[in-house]
Amino acid sequence: MSLFLVILLGEVWAEAQAASTLPADLTLRRALEIALVNNSILRTAQADLEQTAGRYEQTGSALLPQLGVFARQGIQTINLQGFGIDLPNVAKLIGPFGSMDARVILTQDLLNIASLRSWQSYSSRRDSARFRLDNAREVVTLNVVGAYLQALRAKASRDTLAEQTKLANDLYGITADRARQGVSAELDANRAKQQVNSLEQQQQEAEQNYIAAKLNLANILQANITSDFNVADQDAYGTGQTMDHQATLQAALAARSDYRAAQATVRATELEIKSIEATRLPTVRMRASDGPSGNSPVHNVNVYSVAGSVEFPIFTGGRIRGEIHQAKGVLQEAIAALDKNRAQIETEVLTAISGVEWALKEVQTSAENVGLSREEVELTRARFLQGVSDNTEVVNAQDRLSKANDARIRAQYTLGLARANLARAIGGAERSYSK
Repeated sequence: MSLFLVILLGEVWAEAQAASTLPADLTLRRALEIALVNNSILRTAQADLEQTAGRYEQTGSALLPQLGVFARQGIQTINLQGFGIDLPNVAKLIGPFGSMDARVILTQDLLNIASLRSWQSYSSRRDSARFRLDNAREVVTLNVVGAYLQALRAKASRDTLAEQTKLANDLYGITADRARQGVSAELDANRAKQQVNSLEQQQQEAEQNYIAAKLNLANILQANITSDFNVADQDAYGTGQTMDHQATLQAALAARSDYRAAQATVRATELEIKSIEATRLPTVRMRASDGPSGNSPVHNVNVYSVAGSVEFPIFTGGRIRGEIHQAKGVLQEAIAALDKNRAQIETEVLTAISGVEWALKEVQTSAENVGLSREEVELTRARFLQGVSDNTEVVNAQDRLSKANDARIRAQYTLGLARANLARAIGGAERSYSK
């Protein structure tokens, strides 16, 4: 291996490693940038597009002039008897003599409807492959957003539990001091310590869940598998908004890449049928050649040839009819897939809109409950410090605050996921989250 190739491969590897390295604070936009470069789903879809584009170029070449060069030089002898010529007093063997011919050859189909329709069919297949690539980008975007939101949720749970553990520790410190002073019962201190231990266990579990969520996100990004980063983009939750059902549905059918790919597949199949039917039509072809001909490259004269031909089948034994029958079956299958895709899109859009509307209400209600729970914690702490009650009320209030925070985090996650599903349903996930 040459030194230049080693250096080049090293530079490519270094660039790939740099592109896959996750920053300390990973935003959703940066996560999408990494995923849309590395993800194997996209590489597979891109490979499919390249193959289809290659077939499109191959079928298109049949409609263009074909130009080539032919040359030969030979030394030969001829036996006249081999040609049925037997003349008296004439040598049967002629030669050896030189034979040379060199031509520039041009061929062109002047009329070939079957090739034209086939080329048009593969044009639609290429469009379908391009739409499938766009759809793959949408799928990858949704997967990344979902994994990022899950990591945000795990981080929020960990941070909330850390705050609750601090509150519980504060309460335990106050209760222990009051127990030593004889103001509170030892049972109160015991209860407060149990609360601290319980929250610490939950916090440790939440930390592990956060690590697992980050590793899952790194795997989806197909970057360096590590948890040494933090998700830090609260805007990923979004705010959501209510939408007109019918207008959104129409916009989705116009924008969804998978639906447009299915439409292109139907068009391609229809054109394929026309291409097969056109094989019954005449094909008009022209062939021309020009170049020197003689017994050597030195002794020759220029010759040319121009010829035209018309070809059309008369009897093919049912081959064309069978090919048409098969292609019509493929068309029926493509139309069924298109109808199924439309129904799926309608379901996804309406479900996503309903999910956003419901999640908005959940976020509003849970935020109100968190405020009320915080107020309850403050009031019960004040009652405990004043000696009006023991710390049972405080512990119970902190439990309710914990549940309210969990509900708020869950509602935010639900809203973020519903918003992502809606963006995917209307075919604008990558556009929405790459801003």
